Amino acid sequence: MEIIFSNYDLKQEKLDFTIKDNVFNGIYTDNNDEVIEILNLKNNYQGKIFINGKEILKEDINTYKRKIGIVKERIDRNYYQNKVYELMYYEIRRKGLKINNPKKKIIDALRIVGLTEEYLNRYINTLSTSERKLFQIALCLIKNPEVIIIEEPFKEFDKKETKRIYMFLQKIKERYNKTIIIISNDTNTLYKYTNHLVIIKNNKLLIEGDTYSIINRVDFLNKNNIESPEIVYFTYIAKKQKNVKIDYHKDIRDIIKDIYKHV
Repeated sequence: MEIIFSNYDLKQEKLDFTIKDNVFNGIYTDNNDEVIEILNLKNNYQGKIFINGKEILKEDINTYKRKIGIVKERIDRNYYQNKVYELMYYEIRRKGLKINNPKKKIIDALRIVGLTEEYLNRYINTLSTSERKLFQIALCLIKNPEVIIIEEPFKEFDKKETKRIYMFLQKIKERYNKTIIIISNDTNTLYKYTNHLVIIKNNKLLIEGDTYSIINRVDFLNKNNIESPEIVYFTYIAKKQKNVKIDYHKDIRDIIKDIYKHV
């Protein structure tokens, strides 16, 4: 699903940006909650929203909201259900989803993210940090959204856990044709794991486009007080101060190859 926000009102500022279809979209922002509300097509907006090229009228907005799923940074604790199955079944009922076999649907959602049927009776507070994030994604998949908004998906995870979660997100995107939106203020994450990037700061759209091209504009990021990814800043310093002829890369191994080639 491609979503275009045109002349969209954010605290008296006007935004124009696009969420690309079937790619990893990244949004860098200093106001996660407000941006998530925008992406979730809030009802009281000013401006225009186009989905797959069609302008969406406000009276039809709820139809499209059902196609959007949200995975917050931390799981909502305002519930009474303590086990995995209990909370997933509760979500089916709360959202009024018409599912013939809820248990099978729940098991299928868990399996998509690599969690087995054994997790059904696990207490949520006994899940590891990465298991809890995967559970959140499975919970989101229950409604079969076309767009998945995921806030800080890899925060506090080591490289192994990050790779595991990204692998399942990539599988979901490719196998089930989902549009993924990663919201993060970590440019290392956005540079490595997204294709299309939107930067919104102080309620203003600063830039939008190809992630690689934007993140490699170190002077632009510095000007706007946005920290560059470590690998990009290393390359920037090497090029600027040491006059080393290397290109920007996402993998340190590619930088090492460049250094051996040119130095």
